[in-house]
Amino acid sequence: MNIRLSIIAFILLSFLNIGAISKNMSDTDNSFSIIENNISCVSEFEENGVKFQYKTKETIDIERFRIKECLTKDIKGLYKELGENEFEIINEDLSASVKLWSDTQYNFVEIILINKNSKYSATDLKNIVHKLDDHKLKDIQYFLYYEGKIDDIDNENLISKFISENNLQDIKTTNINNGYVGTGYLNNKDRINFAQVKYNTGSHIIIGTPIIFATY
Repeated sequence: MNIRLSIIAFILLSFLNIGAISKNMSDTDNSFSIIENNISCVSEFEENGVKFQYKTKETIDIERFRIKECLTKDIKGLYKELGENEFEIINEDLSASVKLWSDTQYNFVEIILINKNSKYSATDLKNIVHKLDDHKLKDIQYFLYYEGKIDDIDNENLISKFISENNLQDIKTTNINNGYVGTGYLNNKDRINFAQVKYNTGSHIIIGTPIIFATY
């Protein structure tokens, strides 16, 4: 869809302003949890997710084994090797994808969890990957997002209500095919990325912090 190109372009531009997440993650968890709960009350849950990325000087083999051991304890499902340094774990509710790669100084890790069960929040997913966090990791970043389906009759004012109710500041929006995307900041300076798009199947609202990392 043409909308994918617009979203991808916007996300790439967003990355230029992210930087490393160095603030207290509990503040971010609390603020996003409140927003996700509020949005879930006015939308039909579709999915949520978390991306956890970092670099380490630990060897890829050791780090890969550590990640596999940790994730398979919490995620019971089909384990599949996708490449030498890439694997996934999938069940009815949750999919986990893991990629590792190297440069001359560090090994890099990206872990993405996507959840289809409304019982689990993005913060619940973040708590799973947070178990991997230790003092050996550098440039740690967490990204959380939520996507829900909304009634067409409500979609005109939903984003305006979302901005107002959460007191978002420094709002910037960009029109895209079948909708628009935007960014803003909470009172605690957390960056929020939001989007409202319309597909053939209906209208969707998506929120993420500091960006929406998924392509939609």
